[in-house]
Amino acid sequence: MKTIIVLITALVSFNSFARATDTSDHVTRPLNGVAESNAGLSSILKVGTRISDDKVKEVAHKLCSDVIVARQKAYDVPKWEETMRTYLDYKGIKSEFPQYFNSFLNTYKNQIICPKFQVTTNIYPPQHLFKRILAAGMNETYEEYFFNFENGDVDFNAYDIVDGKKETIIDWVDKWVASGRGDKDELLDVASALEDEFGAKRGNEL
Repeated sequence: MKTIIVLITALVSFNSFARATDTSDHVTRPLNGVAESNAGLSSILKVGTRISDDKVKEVAHKLCSDVIVARQKAYDVPKWEETMRTYLDYKGIKSEFPQYFNSFLNTYKNQIICPKFQVTTNIYPPQHLFKRILAAGMNETYEEYFFNFENGDVDFNAYDIVDGKKETIIDWVDKWVASGRGDKDELLDVASALEDEFGAKRGNEL
């Protein structure tokens, strides 16, 4: 916490100095960079202030909808940044978004539940966002976003209650593969990476 306070103080002091030395006709590029960085930092810290359960539910439903749209439009990663800017007023720069988004996922990890959804004969039951991504065949999202270590860590030990028991993404992959759905090899690769690199566990281990 002291480190964060010192960082914020330093950024504000530098920003104030830049404003004092720049004229109205000439604003330097570093000033813009600091201003944008301050906005991003404020957004990141804002996640630390809990939002209402209803708002989390609203945002979660939109994030889940983004997954389906991404599949339909062949995006590797859903347009989650746009959603967070619209629904939670994220004002940071693009490079800082993963830190902000991952903080949101970790803070509300057991509340990011997708609603029941049906597309033709495909019926998705209520399930965690991590499961919905794979159920929709969006394995690329794990490869392109979650497995990019520059984006920071995500706690994949989120769970929802299924048949009275905690079910994590690892449990879900086991069931999905056993049912013969999805690409078995790809799903097992994702699950293996989650266990080895992110410490993901099964529900009975939590």
